[in-house]
Amino acid sequence: MPGTTKVTLILDGEKNNFSMDSDGNILDEGLSNGYDMPHSCQGGICLTCLGKVTEGKAIMDDPGMLSDEELDEGFILSCIARPGSDEITIDFDDV
Repeated sequence: MPGTTKVTLILDGEKNNFSMDSDGNILDEGLSNGYDMPHSCQGGICLTCLGKVTEGKAIMDDPGMLSDEELDEGFILSCIARPGSDEITIDFDDV
């Protein structure tokens, strides 16, 4: 069931916050909120949008190019991930 998620992005040493519908993808929502998030292909292939979930949960229907080990460590591809919790923090600096 879709809801609203509070998203915190760690980019270039700064914490950035916005809210989004939980059925949207994190990259598109971050970009539309004016954040210069890393990305390229937007299809889960290039790994440019790699981030690590440090709080909360993300859902990816397809793991893209990530290994099971990377998924277990909390890594996501923000272009194909959507929030899976009411709050989520994604670190793009420590990847």
